[in-house]
Amino acid sequence: MIRIVHLLDDFAMGGVTRALSLFEDDRIKAMAQSRVVRMGRGLAAAPQLDCELIVIHVPPCWSRLPYLAALKLRNPKARIVQVEHSYTRSFEAEKVTSPARFRALLQTAARPVDEIIAVSEAQRGWLEDRGVPAAKLHTIHPWSGREDLLAVPDLPARPNQPLRLLAYGRLAPEKNFAALIEAMDRLAPGLAELTLFGSGPEEDRLAALASERENVHLLPATNDIAPLLLDCDAVLVPSRFEAFGLVATEARLAGRPILVADVDGLPEQVRGGGIVAPMQDADEIARAIQLLSQLDLPALGRGARASVLSQHDGIIAGWQAVIRRAAPQTLASSEIQFPPVVGA
Repeated sequence: MIRIVHLLDDFAMGGVTRALSLFEDDRIKAMAQSRVVRMGRGLAAAPQLDCELIVIHVPPCWSRLPYLAALKLRNPKARIVQVEHSYTRSFEAEKVTSPARFRALLQTAARPVDEIIAVSEAQRGWLEDRGVPAAKLHTIHPWSGREDLLAVPDLPARPNQPLRLLAYGRLAPEKNFAALIEAMDRLAPGLAELTLFGSGPEEDRLAALASERENVHLLPATNDIAPLLLDCDAVLVPSRFEAFGLVATEARLAGRPILVADVDGLPEQVRGGGIVAPMQDADEIARAIQLLSQLDLPALGRGARASVLSQHDGIIAGWQAVIRRAAPQTLASSEIQFPPVVGA
């Protein structure tokens, strides 16, 4: 049995925390047991951990490099895996003021770790472009931990009715929700209505924008998302950067079509269950919604749900391969049957 320690610095019930539910799957539990430890900073904070596999879920930064080096020295027999949940090509274009320094950070942080898990193929390719060794890179999509959404009934046909659009998540500039609200002005009257929910730094601004439009409704953040997904015809993810986008996975679990921006890992979500389109500004978003309104949404919703089920098995297989690489001698003596290595 392999022992895994997951290092986190944010224990809020967000995408990363929910994704750890994957390690409660019986196929993973047959191979490994997991626990979560808070990640610190500095040489003194790096612990000696009683485990064979350390999985870091915190993006690298300059101030944590000493911690990472000390972690490697104090756990010489453990395999260290970095999961890159955050950084992407579009993140770099939007947020990074010194590309050379950022590239140096990615390369330096890659040295002490044995493996780096990208959460999308697009992110993996970008990391390789930035000088991260290809031999250390593998891709495993994250999981949402919301299997309850499989119980949401399929989308019924609703001819001659306004399109019910749903968007949600952290109300922050990178999610591009302000442009989404403004796009509703550019649609033909009665074509669509938008429900948006969440919390974050743009909450007041988005509330003001929504209050000016009859076809936009802003609701408080909630974890009870099934009723909202039940009452929508499609889920929109117009982000300016997004490593993968678990909102789109949740929509697919609920059998709802997705309309996603053509950035980073979002296009990898579609798989016959929606469409990808440029969504940088209000005009582009409005054109994408117009296109969406002309499609067979119930059929897309059924395709979305079918595709996400096979994806789950691939994610499990990917992490089984990571565990196998962590301690092959231990696992070789067991009776566990391993799937082919994914992404190796």
